[in-house]
Amino acid sequence: MILPKDKKAFMVSAMKSGSGKTLITLGLINIFKRMGKTVSIYKTGPDYIDTMYHEKIAGSSSTNLDPFFLEPEYRPGELKNLFFRNFTGDMAIIEGAMGLFDGVYGEGKRCSACIVSEEIGIDVILVVDIDEIDTVGEYLQKFSHRVKTVIVNKVPIDYDISLIRERLVESNLTLIGFLYYNENYHMESRHLGLNEPGKDIFKIVDKLSDELSKTLDFKLFEKFTLNIDCNIPSHKAKDVTLNNIKSKYRLAFAFDEAFSFTYDENIKVLEEYGFEIVKFSPLHDKNLPENISAIWLSGGYPELYANELSSNISMLESIAKAKDIPIIAECGGFIYLHKNFEDNNGESFRGVGLIDGKAFKTKKLVRFGYIEIEAKSDSVLMKKNQKIRSHEFHYFDSTNNGEYAHALKANKSKEWDCINAYENIFAGFPHIYLRGYEFLIENLIEYLERKSNV
Repeated sequence: MILPKDKKAFMVSAMKSGSGKTLITLGLINIFKRMGKTVSIYKTGPDYIDTMYHEKIAGSSSTNLDPFFLEPEYRPGELKNLFFRNFTGDMAIIEGAMGLFDGVYGEGKRCSACIVSEEIGIDVILVVDIDEIDTVGEYLQKFSHRVKTVIVNKVPIDYDISLIRERLVESNLTLIGFLYYNENYHMESRHLGLNEPGKDIFKIVDKLSDELSKTLDFKLFEKFTLNIDCNIPSHKAKDVTLNNIKSKYRLAFAFDEAFSFTYDENIKVLEEYGFEIVKFSPLHDKNLPENISAIWLSGGYPELYANELSSNISMLESIAKAKDIPIIAECGGFIYLHKNFEDNNGESFRGVGLIDGKAFKTKKLVRFGYIEIEAKSDSVLMKKNQKIRSHEFHYFDSTNNGEYAHALKANKSKEWDCINAYENIFAGFPHIYLRGYEFLIENLIEYLERKSNV
């Protein structure tokens, strides 16, 4: 794939979470769509919900560019290749996770949005609240960066904009736009981040876009051109394996209101390896799809739909009886597989019953953060001593977290055992990312081939 020289790309970041970065990113996507541009969208970090918002507004998929899963020192070139491989629009907008320099705790800017911008070679628009103007210069002195311009948010209606420009110039920054304070520019959030996007998001983003477009200096966006010719190889799964499995395996993939946390890239990898993805709903469907070879229960919010999931007895029994095919479950899917699991109020409900234990609500994040996992033995997805990078982000815990693998935090501050893996089951709180870890799917195919030859 040859990337034209005149494509535009930039990152939207902030000094901290809660600065309006996501809404302003959505506004910029919407503004450029109005101008007739096609936009490729990305999110740094392991975020699921922000990408849903991106997709709602852009009408196309959003790619996670995770700087830990694909850290340059760990997977050389993978993050950059992923960016260019999915850069199909006229321009690219990347929303940075958390603050610009926030990454692995205690290790500088490692695995931060800043690292992603430097690896790809794109400049950053920093979203700054009006009350952060006096500290932005000091903040940016912490580490090297590619911040050139600023969008100031929550500006009082009677504020002298020339004062903002003067203060930014002192920090060698340029004002590219601003947004007056409006209490209606707000998205509801819950314990795992933003609520999933509802219909009202279109009205909010349209109004914000109207106001933001009045203040943007569009000439400055011309400077965000990627001045490179890039020959990016198309990604292909390993030919020897693929030749024998095309259209051979159907994978039932849980996807509904309760199970919606998955990476779009995971679906792409599975399809590259010849899997036919059949989406189903543990909430609404009565049984699993027919003629399937594997089940994937993704993360999500089973606790919000505990009564409905528990009441769907035929689906619970359909999954519980699927003893001859691999069942892969991550986080919310893992919770659902328990004999019992709680809702947000602590009330207990029946689960699938394949995990002998109870999943229960806690008052704080449990084992939160980036981790590296090492398998202790062979399973349907991993082989002994194989390692993958992952993350945990949940307020729930389990009486049976499993001991199949050992997890070590990215900064090596904590470690623990995790994952239930036996017979056809691979289930635990860690989230699974497949791009760069295609050996997981090769292991799964090997397991399926072995079973089919018995």
